[in-house]
Amino acid sequence: MKNNIFVIFYHKIIPGWGHSKAVSTFYFEMKILKKYFKVITLDDVYEYLTTEKQPDRPSVVISFDDGYIDNYVYAYPVLKKLGLKATIFPITSRILKKDIKRPTLEDYWNGKISKSELHRPKTMAEANYEFLYKGESDDFLSVSELSSMKDVFDIQGHAKIHAKVFYSEEIIDFYDGKNGHWSNIYAYGSSHDFSSLEKPVLGYPLFPDKNNLSVRRGFLKEEVKEYIKSLDRSFFSRKNWKDVLKEELTKNFSELLRFETEEEREKRVKDELIEAKKELESITGRKVRYLSYPFGHYDSRLVEISSGIYDASYTIEKDIIRKGQNLHRLPRIEIAKDFPAFISKIIRFSMR
Repeated sequence: MKNNIFVIFYHKIIPGWGHSKAVSTFYFEMKILKKYFKVITLDDVYEYLTTEKQPDRPSVVISFDDGYIDNYVYAYPVLKKLGLKATIFPITSRILKKDIKRPTLEDYWNGKISKSELHRPKTMAEANYEFLYKGESDDFLSVSELSSMKDVFDIQGHAKIHAKVFYSEEIIDFYDGKNGHWSNIYAYGSSHDFSSLEKPVLGYPLFPDKNNLSVRRGFLKEEVKEYIKSLDRSFFSRKNWKDVLKEELTKNFSELLRFETEEEREKRVKDELIEAKKELESITGRKVRYLSYPFGHYDSRLVEISSGIYDASYTIEKDIIRKGQNLHRLPRIEIAKDFPAFISKIIRFSMR
C-alpha cells in the first residue's frame, strides 16, 4: 500500500439497506478507514499540495455533499464514536433556518428514544424536489444541527442554488410525466433565484443540462411554452407525439432557448459563490476555504472564478491527490451504497 492521499464522499446515510448507504455498512467502513488509513482534513490536503510535506501513511478525507439531516442523525454519532474527522459541504439554500435538533443514533444508543423515533430519510430526489416545491424540506440540516457538529465536521462550500439548467438547444426528449430531473422545476423557471419556478408541462422539451454554475444558462422561451400549452390533450395520445412535436417546434421556432450573455453568467456565478460563502461563514463562525462543485460539474471559467474566492475546489473526478494538480480541479471519489464497491475503490486508489 502506497502513501497516497485521496478524498471520498458520501451523500446520505440511512437506517437500513435501501436507496443510500446503510448506517451499519457505513460504521464498518469507517472502522476499516480508521484501522488502515490516516483520516485527515482538507486543510491537511492543502498543506500537502502547497508545501514540501509528504504523507507518512496512506491518508483519506471523508466528506459529505448537500447537507442532509441523516448526516447528523446517523453519520455524526458514528464518526464521533470512532474519533474521526470529516467535511460536510451543505447547500446554503437548503439549510433549515430553525432552532431545532432532532434525535440522533447516539440518543438511541443511550436508551433515550426508540429506533422508530429517528428520522426516516427521503431519497435525494425527493428531498430536493420538496425543497423546490415547498421552499424547505425537513430532510436537510438545521442551523443548530450544523453548528453542533463542528467538533467532528469541517463545514465547507457547496454553493446556494444547486440545480441543473439547460445549456444546449439540442432536444434530447420531451417531458411525459415520468422522465426528467428534479431540477426541471428550476430549469423551466424564469429567474436565477427561487422566486419564479415552474413545474414541467406535458410536452416541454428536455435539453442537455448541467449545474447552474458551470454553464451559460438557457431559458425555454415563453412563446415555446405557450405553443406547447395550446396543444390539445388528444395530441399527446398519439404513439409518435414526441417525433411530431419535435418537427413542429423545428418548423415554427428558429430558437427554443434564450441564453444569458457571458457577462451575465459571470456576474451570476460570482454573486452566488460569494453570497453562499458569506452565509456559511456567518452560520458557522469559521472561514470557508474550499468549494465542492455541485454535481461535480465545472468548466474553465468556473475554475477561474472559484480560484478568486476559494483556496481550493473539488470535482468528482476519480483520482488520488497529486502534487502539481490544479487546486481548483481536485479529485474526489464517490462511494456507492454497497460495501464491495467501497472495498474495491479503497484498494484501487491505495495502490495507484
